[in-house]
Amino acid sequence: MKERSRKTRIMEGTSYGFYFCGQNIFYYLLLTFLLTYFTDVGIPAIAVTGITLIVKIWDAVNDPIFGGIVDRVKFKKGIFVPWLRISLLAIPLATVFLFAIPSDISVTMKMIWGAVGYILWDTAYTICDVPIFGLVTTLTDDQHERTSLISVGRIFAMVATLAVYIVVPMTREMIGGWLPTAIVLSAAALFFMAPICFVAKERVKPKDSEVEVGLRQMFGFIAHNKYLLIYFSSFTIVGGLNIASVMHLYVARYNLGDEGLMAVIALLSMVPSILAALFVPWITKRIDKYYVFWGASALSIVFNVIGYFVGYHDLTLLYIFSILRGFPGGMTGVLMFMFTPDCAEYGHYKSGVSAPGITFSIQTFAAKMTAALSTAAAGFALWAISFVEGEGAAQLAGFNDKLWAIYLLVPAFGTLISLPILSMYKLRDKYVQVMVKANVGEISRDEAEKVLAGKF
Repeated sequence: MKERSRKTRIMEGTSYGFYFCGQNIFYYLLLTFLLTYFTDVGIPAIAVTGITLIVKIWDAVNDPIFGGIVDRVKFKKGIFVPWLRISLLAIPLATVFLFAIPSDISVTMKMIWGAVGYILWDTAYTICDVPIFGLVTTLTDDQHERTSLISVGRIFAMVATLAVYIVVPMTREMIGGWLPTAIVLSAAALFFMAPICFVAKERVKPKDSEVEVGLRQMFGFIAHNKYLLIYFSSFTIVGGLNIASVMHLYVARYNLGDEGLMAVIALLSMVPSILAALFVPWITKRIDKYYVFWGASALSIVFNVIGYFVGYHDLTLLYIFSILRGFPGGMTGVLMFMFTPDCAEYGHYKSGVSAPGITFSIQTFAAKMTAALSTAAAGFALWAISFVEGEGAAQLAGFNDKLWAIYLLVPAFGTLISLPILSMYKLRDKYVQVMVKANVGEISRDEAEKVLAGKF
């Protein structure tokens, strides 16, 4: 039987959010600026596509394996917290190395350095991402409290996103260069990530799995968790085609003529996003989070299409559009990672295997996959519209209009084709709570089956 769960302390909840702030400084630095950084140092845009796809071959191997390691390695001080402590050293060092490509080496050597640095960063990010999301399952077994914790994490992640959008252009201008900027951001991120590593208490103890989680069981667990596969298939399509997240600085440079305006637009869209995110726990107590997520996703398609026709010449209209676009973005931004704990509980309930590390490794894999795919897709799109590499390089006639079109319409198309897949996801909050109770031994499986019979 598990230890009786208690409310997480305020310090735990706050530091849990802080960790996401620091972690997402690293994540959005790469998601938003890696393509720009690579092309600025002279790596061709089409080569960036190749680099990111090579990294994903390694990613396909390391994420599930690390998830299995998390589930099998038993530290005395918890399942997830020891890994978070390791990440405090791993990810800052990997980030600084990646952004330290010398300017006086050949393009080939720059490509090799970039590929190696990206692989190291990708591995370090796995070490930080799987445990922080898995931690919510050992902090509490209450469904609404888990939702609140993840909401706090996502709100802090949005703050980090805004900070990266604003700080990167300012820091590059003030102290010059990508490497000093990466060092400053790494130090700030480390400051936010440290507290949870020393205040978190993993108080929920799931029943031991009846099956030892070996390599065969690990992949079997993934293959038979249909809702995990359904959700992250949809997730990967949306994120992989969200090239807007990668192309903000290009749009600011070429469509708006001022890198500084990126910070203004980011602020205008992020404030309503954060406001919308604050209401997510309140809304999801009344409406199942699946329906909220589906509706917000559909609304984002509408706003992207409207934004394309609004154009980029009238800044006032562009500012209004940025504000409106922030509301559905805030909803989906908070909700998108709330489905993984449900998939973990479903997998445990159906298989008898408690394997949160494996489940959250799929989330980590999907998150990094979408970052890589969106970077690769953006690099390919830039190549397709004849982008000229090199910071300050002049572009061909008609480039700006083509850039605006792919910036908004490609993400809208990705979300559109993901919704039919998402419609197959049938887990609902009230049923997951029953699975949680059965998984921790609070009710018997027979009692659970009386509620869930025929549902799944």
